[in-house]
Amino acid sequence: MTVNTILIDMPTRVKGQTVKNEDGSYSVFLNARMAQNQIEKAYLHEIEHIKMNDFGKECVQRIEAYAHALED
Repeated sequence: MTVNTILIDMPTRVKGQTVKNEDGSYSVFLNARMAQNQIEKAYLHEIEHIKMNDFGKECVQRIEAYAHALED
């Protein structure tokens, strides 16, 4: 699995976003405005979405609720 990680300035409410690319790889975008520990936490969160194959699922709110429950 190939994961491209990109740090970019994003709106402060956005911590990260992952996109599945046409070639089967993933691009993980992380908010460069966050502290290093927040970036690391957001990265791990996005990797969990990849591991759980969340890109084939429909309900984003349910996926996020489940993912955040795992973090607690």
